[in-house]
Amino acid sequence: MGSYDGCSYCGGRVQERLVTKACWWGEQLIALVENVPAGVCEQCGERYYKADVLKRIEVLLREQKDFRRVELPLAEYVPAEAAS
Repeated sequence: MGSYDGCSYCGGRVQERLVTKACWWGEQLIALVENVPAGVCEQCGERYYKADVLKRIEVLLREQKDFRRVELPLAEYVPAEAAS
């Protein structure tokens, strides 16, 4: 587990946690990677990733080994006034 400086957004304390990281290509979600070590601000939730972690995720996405495919229900939010 690594150490992190304080949050650059709000100044809160940053603790390392394992998170699920959404990986995007433009506006398309291409993968969710679980158990990624990240610094997470206890106050505002801002996340910080170390360079070696992001490089490893790039390799995982490129190789696409051991990917589990799941189907998720997808709905689009429509404001109540537009739905009537």
